[in-house]
Amino acid sequence: MTSRFLAVFLAASGMVLVADSEFDHVVRAIETHYHAKRTHIPFLGLANLVVKVAHPAGASEFKLAVFEDMQSPDERDRRELDRFMSGLRFGRLRPLVRVHSSRDRESVYIFAEDDFSKSTRMLIATFQSDQATVIQVRVNIDELMKWIDSPIEASSFFGKHDDDN
Repeated sequence: MTSRFLAVFLAASGMVLVADSEFDHVVRAIETHYHAKRTHIPFLGLANLVVKVAHPAGASEFKLAVFEDMQSPDERDRRELDRFMSGLRFGRLRPLVRVHSSRDRESVYIFAEDDFSKSTRMLIATFQSDQATVIQVRVNIDELMKWIDSPIEASSFFGKHDDDN
């Protein structure tokens, strides 16, 4: 019985380490490839604790990395950025969305676990002219689907309204 418990515990621990290593791998790759340094965000650990306890919008944990003053990818050619993101290892995360905005000069990549049980892990990376943001979040599937079904309600959570410019 003890050996079974130990085996299950080690397997679960390994899964957590893989999830952490995906986020860390992306962050290190951006630091190396774009010669960027991760910006320190005060009280981020406290914010993560609040999310773990309060579960706002169905989120139960998150990690965040912000990069400023980085060597940006060529704004006319996003293919290099696509190759960079495609070349990264994401473990159990699969590409879900890739968007390039010519107007805003922004690129967004969203990856999600292909195992949709009660909750799922998502990794979102945004690149602008000289900055990037990477966030990994575990979110309740039911809450996520509510947000997708009602984008106006979801935007009100962030204080954004249709009449805002």
